[in-house]
Amino acid sequence: RQRMSAARVSPTPSPVKMNDEKKVNAYALPSVDDERPKFLKDPFGWYAQLSYRRPRTMFATAWGFIFLLCAIGAPFFKQSDSGDYDWLLGRDSAIVQRSYSLKQVQERASQFTELAERTVPQTEQLFHLMYEARGSDNLLKPAMLKEMLEIEKVLFTDKRYAAYCVAEVADVNTCSADGYKSPLTLFYTISITRDGNNQTVYSADPISCQLSPQQQSQGLSCGGGANYVDTEAGIKAKMALVLASASGPKAKLWFDAGFNEDGVSTDARYMQAFYFLGMPLDGYSNPADRNEEQRVPGNAMLLDASDALKLRFGMKETWSKSSFQTEATVATADGEMKVYWWSLPGQENEWQTLSSKDLNFTVLSFLGVMVYVAYHTGSIIISATSMLMTVTSIFVAFFWFRVVFQVSFFQFINFLIIFVVLGIGADDVFVFMDAFHQSIDELRAKNKPATLPHRIKHTMRRALHAIFVTSFTTSAAFCATALSPLIPLRSFGLFSALVIFCVFGINAVVLPPLTVLYIRNLHGRGWIGSAKAIVQGMLPCTVFTLPVYEDPGLKLPDDEDKAMAASTDPADKYNVKHMRMTERFFYVRYFNFLNSPAKYVILAAFAGLFAGGVALWVSLEVPKEPEQWFPKTHMFQQYQDMGSDKIMMGGSGADTLDVSLVWGLSGLNTKGTDPWKPSDLGDVIYDAGFDPSTAAAQAHLMKSYESLKTAACGAKACSGGKLADPLVTIRNIVAETDATGAVIGGFYKYLNDLGGAYASSHPVNAPVTSDTFNVQMCKYSKLDATKVRYAGHVGYYVKDCDATPVPSAKFILIEATSSIRMPQAPVDFTEAQDDWEVFGNSLDVGAPAELTGAEATSTNIFWLWSVTSISLMDNVYLGLAVCFPMVFFVLSVSTGNVILAFYSTVTIAGIVTTVIGIGAGGIMGWDLGTTEAIAAVIVIGFSVDYCVHLANAYIENDAVDRVSRTRIALTTMGISVTAGAITTIIAGAFLAFCILTFFVKFAFLICWTIFSSYIWAVIFFGALCMTAGPSGKFGDISWLLAKMFPWCH
Repeated sequence: RQRMSAARVSPTPSPVKMNDEKKVNAYALPSVDDERPKFLKDPFGWYAQLSYRRPRTMFATAWGFIFLLCAIGAPFFKQSDSGDYDWLLGRDSAIVQRSYSLKQVQERASQFTELAERTVPQTEQLFHLMYEARGSDNLLKPAMLKEMLEIEKVLFTDKRYAAYCVAEVADVNTCSADGYKSPLTLFYTISITRDGNNQTVYSADPISCQLSPQQQSQGLSCGGGANYVDTEAGIKAKMALVLASASGPKAKLWFDAGFNEDGVSTDARYMQAFYFLGMPLDGYSNPADRNEEQRVPGNAMLLDASDALKLRFGMKETWSKSSFQTEATVATADGEMKVYWWSLPGQENEWQTLSSKDLNFTVLSFLGVMVYVAYHTGSIIISATSMLMTVTSIFVAFFWFRVVFQVSFFQFINFLIIFVVLGIGADDVFVFMDAFHQSIDELRAKNKPATLPHRIKHTMRRALHAIFVTSFTTSAAFCATALSPLIPLRSFGLFSALVIFCVFGINAVVLPPLTVLYIRNLHGRGWIGSAKAIVQGMLPCTVFTLPVYEDPGLKLPDDEDKAMAASTDPADKYNVKHMRMTERFFYVRYFNFLNSPAKYVILAAFAGLFAGGVALWVSLEVPKEPEQWFPKTHMFQQYQDMGSDKIMMGGSGADTLDVSLVWGLSGLNTKGTDPWKPSDLGDVIYDAGFDPSTAAAQAHLMKSYESLKTAACGAKACSGGKLADPLVTIRNIVAETDATGAVIGGFYKYLNDLGGAYASSHPVNAPVTSDTFNVQMCKYSKLDATKVRYAGHVGYYVKDCDATPVPSAKFILIEATSSIRMPQAPVDFTEAQDDWEVFGNSLDVGAPAELTGAEATSTNIFWLWSVTSISLMDNVYLGLAVCFPMVFFVLSVSTGNVILAFYSTVTIAGIVTTVIGIGAGGIMGWDLGTTEAIAAVIVIGFSVDYCVHLANAYIENDAVDRVSRTRIALTTMGISVTAGAITTIIAGAFLAFCILTFFVKFAFLICWTIFSSYIWAVIFFGALCMTAGPSGKFGDISWLLAKMFPWCH
């Protein structure tokens, strides 16, 4: 027998002598020890018996097993490495597959290519600076330009800059002017080199003002300054000269869209500068060679430059604010200006930093939930244990997730389940402890003994069944998310389902012995008495003499209890004296309210709410503006907004999108790929009939090239109504031509320059074909100049072009800079993408057999992200399509009543329409964008709990008529539902203090979902059951079968 300090109790309670209370003869009551239930026959009774007889053993055993699973799974508990394809559709999108195929073949071709060190500018390693005039409309003033120089020096004076900048092909120690594009170069001669110690050496000398008499006669003046930058007049003179020259159109790209719009003014409200890093680094053959590894040192330098600028402008981080939410402003003698800067490594680092910072609010969520659980249960011990069960459920779930099911993808989004499981875990504890509290009245109403062992058994049967059903439905709803083609959502859905079930399992094995231990030793004691009991329970000998536990179930029922037990109405068997405030509210006040004509008003009002939610939901669209991930006050969001508003004319390369027309690829072989590895989409399948060396193939390539020059695009995202940017030359490795059709670049220009037999060669009129084409094209692709302009444009997988057999091209492409300027709204971008695809397909018309299957694609992430953005809305509808039938089926089985299951499904439909339509669309005015779609998919999973709780409580009580059934359901389960709603709102509300907009939106959706779930379940579902709930066996599956097949009954 289990000893518990001096207050040990034998399994069969002994009568205790009392002065003023009558006791039941404990020996006359059946004991759990006497019943000896078997596990298979009565698992609840079996575990209740063990929990009562050996609570410490069962409690310790349960936790030992839980900690064992945690220990096994803990070594694997880490995030997967991020990749470009994590949030892309992968196997489910032809657009992604084509892009992936191109990237793979270009990476393979690069293995046979060596480039000069750092000769290729990297848009992924761009440091973009923007300046805005404050209080003045002109940045082109002496003090302003000199301040800009000091700001940009922070970057190019870094001792590492010359080791990572874009280098001259002829001199690796000299930074190429193509790598730093700044308006300051109009006023300063900037030279950046690397010395023998691998350190940066720079000079920035002002350009002297020298105007010819003719220029002076045109009104240009140096303003008395020796250099252009010394005076405002000198600056205006320099700008006038530049704008009048051939480089004028390119120089305008450094300024805002309204700059020099009238052809006269040279005032600039905005200016920008671009600093690119170059690849390949020393020791690497090309940019694709161990690309991520190559990026590391350059990324680190860009992050350090950003930190140096933040220090310069006094931008400090606080617990609730990012350093980038402080404006970077500087006052000069000519006015004030605001500075912005951006880099992809900086944005990625900021996202990770803010994600970690925002997740710190999890601590406040835990504390808030813990305090309320302690208040509701009246026990800090139960509250602390509840939080421990919630935390360990995540690690136990990870054991099943990673060790058992071998799911390798686990990322940041999976941690969002913390805020969901906090509320669900607390709700499970509330259901169990409230059922235990109500067990005395319920057992006495059934003329059964209400002693502790019988209360534990009764509580387990009632509470664990209710918890299991809600856990099952919630897990199934999350499993609907696991059907998503997006691997992060699929991983989140599966992991969340496992967490919910693990919470149930842990609660089921821990709460019964915990309740026995608490009731016997801690309930009703003060702090000192509880501390003594805890210490005594840990010791093998008696140290403190504590009062013996007195089982309230041994007290004789008073006259009021006897009268209630004798009542024929099960709803009258509950003693109001024993009820807590919330239970009394539901039993008396709320019941009287629902049992009046008010229920009809409620049903009508909620019908209107449902209709309004549907109408608002239908009106939701994919955002017409780019997604907002940072708050409006954040520098990166302001940077994006300026790009969206097209304030600048462009020029960075980061806002452009290169699209390729590719021949030679026919798909992917997905056999043997890892379904949980987003970047493992399969092996490229080449077109066996592809051969660009024939005369017909080359002629068709040139025809396609010429067609692309004038190809129209009707999409909003396209500028000027063209697919390709007319200001940027289309890269065609075979041959580039001018307006007259003369060859001015590419392979055939190379052949013409070789002279001899190739002097008059032409891709259409005099093509080089067969082996000669392949050998010469292979050699041309290995030239340094070719590798810079046409990197990865043709695929020869050999290093020796004179090898035998003669190498043949595996693919070839034509690349154009599209007219699309990023960022773009997904819906607009998709339209432009469709126009590109239509053009690519049109090239098959009249194509020779060896050059069919042209595909338009791009390896730029923006080309792929729009597909994900659009598909996220489909994921919401997929989750709903699976969730509703599943809920109906599960509730039909668990309650055995199809009418109640139908009512519950309607209620959940109302919840979802209220959340998405009324909440997201009506109150917040959101579109159904990426953030909203991800959050909506998540909240669907826990919108079912409260309705399911009440449905089960309705059907499982002893009443027959709908009024009594509803009253009992609301009384017994209303308090748990209310407490669960409060804790989940507490868990989610702290997210509103986060910085990232995703968490802020998620906070609203969590709280609004819980509020909506509560009012729909307690008010609408309660009124519906009170009005038309099934009575007796009406709607039971057995009743339906009897009606349908009377001959079987």
